[in-house]
Amino acid sequence: MKVRQRWDQWEAIGAAAVFVVFDEPDLLQQTMFDGIDVAELPFEVAVDRERVSYDAWGLTRARHRDIWLDPNVYRTYWRLMRAGDRLRPGGSDVLQLGGDFVVDSRGRIVYARPQERDDRPAVSELLAAAKRMRGPEDRDP
Repeated sequence: MKVRQRWDQWEAIGAAAVFVVFDEPDLLQQTMFDGIDVAELPFEVAVDRERVSYDAWGLTRARHRDIWLDPNVYRTYWRLMRAGDRLRPGGSDVLQLGGDFVVDSRGRIVYARPQERDDRPAVSELLAAAKRMRGPEDRDP
């Protein structure tokens, strides 16, 4: 939940976030949101059990071999654990890939990065895309 840790930066540029997930809320509380009071999250969480939005955004599922036989996946998890990140258990479908998108106020996609394996962009990259999307008419004087 690195976006939450830097929420003040999102607010400073007037951005909002919506997290779209497909698991049942009870399972989400046990996995992704374990130890987090969901009522205190600064962003919306939308549950899309049928994965309609995943299909619409072109988010695919990984193959088993692309996840479990890829040494880079294990290196990433090892690096995260060494850095003190707490790894959370997976949800009901660990092969479903996500993505990160920045959409401007007119509904245009200004940043798109569908996930491949475990390669989410840094929050700073998402913040930079959100800052770039603000046109001159949206910027503070």
